[in-house]
Amino acid sequence: MGAHVSGADYIKVGLYGTKNYDEAVEVMENVVKTVKDISPDTIVVAAGYADAHRVGAVGPMEIPKVAKDSGCDLAMLDTAVKDGKTLFDFLDIDQLKEFVEEAQGYGIKTALAGSVKKDQLKPLHDIGCDVVGIRGAACVGGDRNTGHIDRTAVAELKELCASFDDN
Repeated sequence: MGAHVSGADYIKVGLYGTKNYDEAVEVMENVVKTVKDISPDTIVVAAGYADAHRVGAVGPMEIPKVAKDSGCDLAMLDTAVKDGKTLFDFLDIDQLKEFVEEAQGYGIKTALAGSVKKDQLKPLHDIGCDVVGIRGAACVGGDRNTGHIDRTAVAELKELCASFDDN
């Protein structure tokens, strides 16, 4: 609720502490009810982890169903442990495509993140992902921790993404 009161249009809830589907749905149902009762247009995001096994969280391929069954607007995958391993270190493009197709089949948008590199943007575009979260790729030297967002890097990413629609 604090994020909504602060003006957020998207409320992303990381399911780090949820060990299974039932716990994840319970958390997300409560968030959805709280947010949507006050602001029906605010987007609620169920965010799971490609590396869920490293933190004992609900499995990544369960997130679309968690999102659907709890009334979320968007299903997301990220990496829980920020050690430089990418989304692709834990899930291959076929698994990511399955994630996207399942969520979109429920009428839910998708977001994928997790140390996504420039050369990984096109495959994510090609599988129909709605949102790709990047931080490091937009920072000086690709360093999300000590770098800062760089105007040139952002311009290059924008140009790269625009080129996908030309193909």
